[in-house]
Amino acid sequence: MKVGACVGGTIIGYLSQFVGRRRAMVGAALISGCLIPAWILPTAERSLSASAFFMQFFVQGAWGVIPIHLNELSPPAFRSSFPGITYQVGNMISSPSAQIVNAIAETHFLRRSNGDRVEAYGPTMGVATAIIAVGIAVTAALGPEKRGSRFETTAPAGTDAEALVKRPSDAEAGSESDGEGGRKAGNESDGGRGEKSGEERNEK
Repeated sequence: MKVGACVGGTIIGYLSQFVGRRRAMVGAALISGCLIPAWILPTAERSLSASAFFMQFFVQGAWGVIPIHLNELSPPAFRSSFPGITYQVGNMISSPSAQIVNAIAETHFLRRSNGDRVEAYGPTMGVATAIIAVGIAVTAALGPEKRGSRFETTAPAGTDAEALVKRPSDAEAGSESDGEGGRKAGNESDGGRGEKSGEERNEK
């Protein structure tokens, strides 16, 4: 599962540079939702490992794009704090989900083919994952897309962008004035040396 998460986050995150953040997240979330039956139904280790790999591939593929998407959506002046705060607020809101899933699973039971009665963890986790996948897809689809935002063109909060970044026109004007001043000073110094040498010759 961890290998699938690492590979999926890398590949889908890279593809989001070309297809867009929203398309990448919506596609990965919907595919992960379609894989839920293959994730909760297998009983053999090999089949469960294969389905878990692909499940985590697309789950982390969707979640792996969210941080850069939040960075691009954040106000440029607050980009150092906005993504982290929003991400952790989401974690705080969803923190009771594990306890909710456990409580539901432990109060609902399934009967195996051999007659054993077990807690319904599989279906409960499947329903919870489907809700999350649909939520990600709908939220990403309805939200804006700001792929390729240029953060370096905006100054931090409370500062003046023109004071921090010297515009090219100002730099060119400054270099021209410096050049004219240098040429003027050079001409004056050459003239002064010429006059001095003429006076010395006249005295001789």
